[in-house]
Amino acid sequence: MEILILTSIWTGARPFFYEGKVVSKGMPAFNNVFLRLLEDKRVTKIHFMVWDPSGELKKPEIYKDKLVYYPITFKWSFLSGFQMAVKSLFKGISIVRKNKSIKRIIGYGGLAGITAIIGQIFRIPDFRRIYGTFLISEINEPKWKLFVRHPLEYLSFAMKGKALLITNDGTKGDVVYNKIGSSKLPLHFLLNGIDKDLANNCKKPDFPFQENCLSYVARLDPWKRQHLFIEALALLKKNGLQIPKAYIIGAEPDPSYAAFIRKIISDNDLDEDIEIISGIPIQEVHYVIKHSIITFSLYDVSNLGNVFIEALQLGTPTVAINDTGSLDLIDRAAFFELKDAEVKTVAESIRKLLNDKQKRQELREGALNFANSTFLSWDERAKIEIDMILN
Repeated sequence: MEILILTSIWTGARPFFYEGKVVSKGMPAFNNVFLRLLEDKRVTKIHFMVWDPSGELKKPEIYKDKLVYYPITFKWSFLSGFQMAVKSLFKGISIVRKNKSIKRIIGYGGLAGITAIIGQIFRIPDFRRIYGTFLISEINEPKWKLFVRHPLEYLSFAMKGKALLITNDGTKGDVVYNKIGSSKLPLHFLLNGIDKDLANNCKKPDFPFQENCLSYVARLDPWKRQHLFIEALALLKKNGLQIPKAYIIGAEPDPSYAAFIRKIISDNDLDEDIEIISGIPIQEVHYVIKHSIITFSLYDVSNLGNVFIEALQLGTPTVAINDTGSLDLIDRAAFFELKDAEVKTVAESIRKLLNDKQKRQELREGALNFANSTFLSWDERAKIEIDMILN
């Protein structure tokens, strides 16, 4: 069976597509399924449409005969998004016409609206994979407004198809589906999986690393809100608390926010206390989390992401904001819950946990108990998704 895929390059998959290396630097929900899909004997070839690649695409030697790349490039302009969508649609149509063995189509994120149209044209089953959605913030708007503002993502929900799989990550994709989803598009709303042997697969980082640290793992993006973490540490230091070494680990897709973060660090005389690390393998990231006194998830909208799940599996005490209900399905014994995003609230959680070793131990035990009883292994979880696609 041959497959047509349309996606952008997720940050954690950059080594695969730009360096030709079978290495993950994050985004396990994509990598853990995609790499297993490549190994599935039912799949003979994958035609990969890459949305706006930032460099030359490369293939790992082991998959050079199984992958065909089709970069979709454009020049930025006021209408560039529309132009890219049209270009991708016609390119996909051309690929399917020339490759009659394509029997499945997969669209990732909002781009699944394009593959949905291609699937309807050729009557080929199309599978849609959405990792989370921000449409919940506009859920009370009329449907026509949602379509005008987010046409491709709207079509990802609204057109009939083989299946739609949305990560249950707290962004309430099921609520969005209930409003705009097609009754002829089966919804699967699943938690991500986890490496059950995560603690033993960690690798000590190459950079000079201080254990018993604080950590914040997320790409530097405004909605990830690393600034709350930094401002909380600044407040504690101002009040005379000696803070442990802190690491902020993540890619830097937004240069302006990365510069803003560094300025806050410098302005608060925290250059010796906080270190920003980018581009390290996921096994090293897990080592940092495992050896942290406390790790943090202070995102806007939702905090039920991969890093939060991995922190639970590693048994690291985790401070997380739950002001939108994104963590309501998580046992309260498994993490330290914050109900607002105030700097003083974050600072107080740090002060309390640094001074309460027993509470940290209770959180470790609660996290491990919950993770071991709740999350599937990635082998199990990936099999469910791949069978949805291929069966």
